[in-house]
Amino acid sequence: MNIRPATLSDLPAIMAIERTEGFDAYVGRSERAQHEALMAAADCRYLMLEDETGAAGFAILQGVGAANGVVYLKRIAIRSPGKGFGKRFLSALIRLSFDDYGAEKFWLDAFETNARARHVYTACGLQLDGVLREHYPLADGTRANLVVMSILKREWVEIEARRQSRLVAEADARDAETAEFMDAAFADLARSDAGKDV
Repeated sequence: MNIRPATLSDLPAIMAIERTEGFDAYVGRSERAQHEALMAAADCRYLMLEDETGAAGFAILQGVGAANGVVYLKRIAIRSPGKGFGKRFLSALIRLSFDDYGAEKFWLDAFETNARARHVYTACGLQLDGVLREHYPLADGTRANLVVMSILKREWVEIEARRQSRLVAEADARDAETAEFMDAAFADLARSDAGKDV
């Protein structure tokens, strides 16, 4: 998985992902001129997610460098959901916002009915801030509720510290298992050698 800044040449891939069948109920979409204007904005960052086959997803961040220290995830989309890319990509975006962009808060909104996305957001540490009722107009004339979710830098730091502690504990456990296995193997070898001497 590789993440890099997007360029104008990536817009066809971005727009194709936005228009993936079934995404219209969950992923916003923009025309090329709108993307070009956003990409040119000083506080906006377009990021591409790539796998071995090429473009696997994209994200649009706004508020980068803003005085209030708040970064907004305007849009994120994965070409083929369900492979674990979404969680890894979102975690990388949060880390980038806090570590590289100097943010103190990272937030997003999502369709209330998008259970898959909300599960990923919660798994990455975002908390529910509230619901924007009938906030988003849909093509069929109805209006959808949006949920607002966010994570603070200090919360992310705590999550990362716990993750690192867990990784260290898992590594220690693996080392202990390896040492136990090696001790048993050497003991078996010693008994085998002793038997040969007899």
